[in-house]
Amino acid sequence: MSEITSRLRGENLTLAYGKQCIVENLTLTIPDGHFTAIIGPNGCGKSTLLRTLSRLMTPRQGHVYLDGQLIQHYASKEVARRVGLLAQNATTPEDISVRELVARGRYPHQPLFSRWQPEDEQAVIRAMQATAITGLAQQNMDTLSGGQRQRAWIAMVLAQQTDIMLLDEPTTWLDISHQIDLLELLSELNREQGYTLAAVLHDLNHACRYATYLIALRDGQILAQGAPADIVTAELIEAVYGLRCMIIDDPISHTPLVVPLGRRLPPAG
Repeated sequence: MSEITSRLRGENLTLAYGKQCIVENLTLTIPDGHFTAIIGPNGCGKSTLLRTLSRLMTPRQGHVYLDGQLIQHYASKEVARRVGLLAQNATTPEDISVRELVARGRYPHQPLFSRWQPEDEQAVIRAMQATAITGLAQQNMDTLSGGQRQRAWIAMVLAQQTDIMLLDEPTTWLDISHQIDLLELLSELNREQGYTLAAVLHDLNHACRYATYLIALRDGQILAQGAPADIVTAELIEAVYGLRCMIIDDPISHTPLVVPLGRRLPPAG
């Protein structure tokens, strides 16, 4: 891979909740123009990193830089115009329609006392179309299934129209069809429109197929990073997850395909 450029990076980050240290002295770069998948076992610091990179969480030590400046030097609205975040387990406001939730993504672009503009309306319409929720626009969020709510939250982030999007487990609650629809949408936004994306993904084969860059974490440290074809090996997966596997060629995408062997050897014969 050529030299990495990055508008968003963390340097020497130590992240903790109270006395529990999650990440210690970690330097992380989100490469511009890539769809980055952050992989690793539960509790290794993936979600904590995204919260810190979006300024929802303050590092105990270290700094986050956005476009060459410390992220805390920006006003909150300015950060929200540059970086969109889909947080894990986002809390849905009571008595709000799908369309009203998606429209909240336009807040960073609206000056004080400004009126709703045609470009705001178009952004909301396109975001709902992209996530296949146009028919749900007038329904209240509390009447939706978990998968439908997740798509509404994703639409809100899309309506925000930031060049950088951070997505914490975006395929949670989605059935397999909508998972693929979403990942293909994200891949298209990256390839054809140049969005920089970083997503926490648990499905390794989805990560290998759709992401152009992987960051593999274990115990708050990076074990490997780079293009999936360059770094995904059976040895890496065992080091990250403690899982024995084979890596074969995906017959459709020709990306690494992880085939678990299980905890025990199969019986002989």
